[in-house]
Amino acid sequence: MVLGAVSNATLTFSGDSLVHIQVTQSVLNSLAENGGLIRADGGMVVMTAGAKDALLASAVNNTGVIEARTMENHEGTIILLGGMTAGIVNVGGTLDASAPNGGNGGFIETSAANVSVGNGAKVTTAAPAGLYGTWLIDPQDFTVAAAGGDMTGAALSGILGTTPLPFKAAAACCGIR
Repeated sequence: MVLGAVSNATLTFSGDSLVHIQVTQSVLNSLAENGGLIRADGGMVVMTAGAKDALLASAVNNTGVIEARTMENHEGTIILLGGMTAGIVNVGGTLDASAPNGGNGGFIETSAANVSVGNGAKVTTAAPAGLYGTWLIDPQDFTVAAAGGDMTGAALSGILGTTPLPFKAAAACCGIR
């Protein structure tokens, strides 16, 4: 499943599945938004707005539910990608790449110049019978604070119970403070 806001993209399919998406031209102030349900168990969901290195504003907003759970040992992947120069990803609602019926948890990536995680956001890569997956948060800077940050300590505490975050690696590359 791919949801994007662009004016030019190339999709490459092999059989029934998407194997590659290349965004070649961004749209001024582009927006990709989900407020409903997107389900791709055992597969991949990509929401993107603009090109990866776009100089123009782009936003990816999730307030709904995105599920890409592990199914028959095929781990799910969820990618929310905004422009790395001026884009924003707003994480709200639910991002679920868990493995509730066995296997390992999947992978979640939220990448943009700015990533903001709402207090009510539910993010999980839990795997009760396997290895937990990972959530990569990849902005230019990321601040966890009681107020005024990109994520509150309360939200972080709630999410850490179901999803590991690679803070050490992210802090070295992304200025987490």
